[in-house]
Amino acid sequence: MRAIVVDDEPLTGEYIGRLLEEAGVEVIGCCADPREALELIDKHRPEALFLDIEMPEISGLSLAERIQAADYGGEVVFVTAYSDYALDAFRVNARDYLLKPVREQDMHRALERLRKRLTGGSAAAANRAEHKAEASFFGTFALRLGDNPAPVRWTTAKCAELFAFMLLQETEREVTKWTLIEALWKDKSAEKADVNLRSTVSRVNRTLRHCGSAMALVSVRNGGYRLDRAGTEITADAFRIESLALNAGAIGTDNAERLAQGMARCDRPFLENFDGEWCESYRMRYHRYLTDVGYRLLVFGEENGADPQRALGLADALLRLEPYAETIRAVALRLRERLGGRAQAISYYLDYAAMLHRELGAEPGEELQAIRRRLLGS
Repeated sequence: MRAIVVDDEPLTGEYIGRLLEEAGVEVIGCCADPREALELIDKHRPEALFLDIEMPEISGLSLAERIQAADYGGEVVFVTAYSDYALDAFRVNARDYLLKPVREQDMHRALERLRKRLTGGSAAAANRAEHKAEASFFGTFALRLGDNPAPVRWTTAKCAELFAFMLLQETEREVTKWTLIEALWKDKSAEKADVNLRSTVSRVNRTLRHCGSAMALVSVRNGGYRLDRAGTEITADAFRIESLALNAGAIGTDNAERLAQGMARCDRPFLENFDGEWCESYRMRYHRYLTDVGYRLLVFGEENGADPQRALGLADALLRLEPYAETIRAVALRLRERLGGRAQAISYYLDYAAMLHRELGAEPGEELQAIRRRLLGS
């Protein structure tokens, strides 16, 4: 299911978008401007719209009337803080009605009703849904199958870790048992590690079968394994960020907001709930991808007059991942000058210089020093 969220409060819109994505919905956009939403709806024709009722200039009710006049065939769900609007909402054929603050369980119930209407209960649609999966690597690793909003419940933490490891390999790549043992059971004897590997593989496959998935870890020569995806289309937050970083197209007004929303959904550490040494190389790789995409967004925003407070939030989030990334640090310094003035910017520079000297015995680079000299008028 694809959806568009329209709410004049950006933080609320982003929250609703995050709830939808966590439930396996593809969010095309979260719009604060109803006019922008009309263009997106006309272009993408999503299956569902989540509309705030109380908006300036064009209310959610008026927007729904315009959409219906244009023969939009999707489902409309209103989101509002006022239950008094219920009758008006259903007069414009809204399919559901959610009260703010929207709770996760209420969203899941609304989505379940929407999916039943959209699929009509057909076996073909159910079959298509079973062959899709969404994985989340940033934060706690989670796998969601088909249209089920709840993540797979693994028997043990090692089951989740093994599946995450295999999912991060190239499609159909065969992994030797010694590679798996070194990654996940390094502290065990060879005999115990082999037993743990085989039992964990068995548990993973049993869990997948119980969830109705055809995916499986299958044995290959020399006792290794590969992940047989069985035609399942697997999407993931990590794969999207990687694609953005490696296929670096131009950032423009048409995609900057979508990229920013994608970045916001990756604000927690990569594989946060695993502590294996194997995770470190992947954390470094995907944090590098994040900083690359984030820096391009920052530069675009700086050049095009984006909201400085929001841009500073992105810069600070990136610096938590890469504290010594001086190109990002330079943007953050200029943003602090813009928001708080020269004194605040100088203080920020001095704090960073002290941290750099204390932790690395180094000094800020030339770009940062040039900004400092300009701030000091020297």
